[in-house]
Amino acid sequence: MKYIFLLLISLLFSFDLMAASYKFIEKTGNCYTDIFWKVNSEKYWTTLATKRGPEEYITTNDQQLNALEWRLTNTSNKTNITAKRQKNSIKVTGTFRGKPIERNIRIDKNPWYQPMSFSLSKFIKSKKKVITFWTLNPEDLKPYKMKAFNYGKEIITVNDNEIKTYKVKIILTGLRSFFWHAFYWYRTDDGALIQYKGVDGPPTSPITVINLVEETL
Repeated sequence: MKYIFLLLISLLFSFDLMAASYKFIEKTGNCYTDIFWKVNSEKYWTTLATKRGPEEYITTNDQQLNALEWRLTNTSNKTNITAKRQKNSIKVTGTFRGKPIERNIRIDKNPWYQPMSFSLSKFIKSKKKVITFWTLNPEDLKPYKMKAFNYGKEIITVNDNEIKTYKVKIILTGLRSFFWHAFYWYRTDDGALIQYKGVDGPPTSPITVINLVEETL
């Protein structure tokens, strides 16, 4: 569940990130991975390009930061897919792990966030305390209905710097909500993702922490 974000300058609760690049470091146990984001905002939509090892994602979002189209490529496992929202379904086409795929994934009227960390950057300054949304797991393309809770402001320390943030908790819906949760922290002044913490595997798995380490605005 580690995918990631940004926004449109013209939105009602928008921030100031119009065209920017970000570098994150993901740490799970003794394993470190670099994650790169490149965000471009235009009048009616925002695109987010993400690179994490051999995985590359490009997401097109509307003015509410809902995902409209998501493209995933991974040269190491022969994946090249495009997912598009069509009313209450997401149509996936292309090649997934070396096999052709054409699938209609049924969801409902709730928004589709891909990646969730990007779209949730708008939620934090809304008046809502809880939001329900859908996301696809890049590892198996299964849809997950999730909830996010706005915990309000919190000061955290990252790279020896104290940062004012909004804290967001995410959980799975239904009975699965008892087995998994994670947290995001967003900078209060511009909505940039600062930190993520969660266990991305069985309960005995080491915690995953993602920190923002570089940015170019």
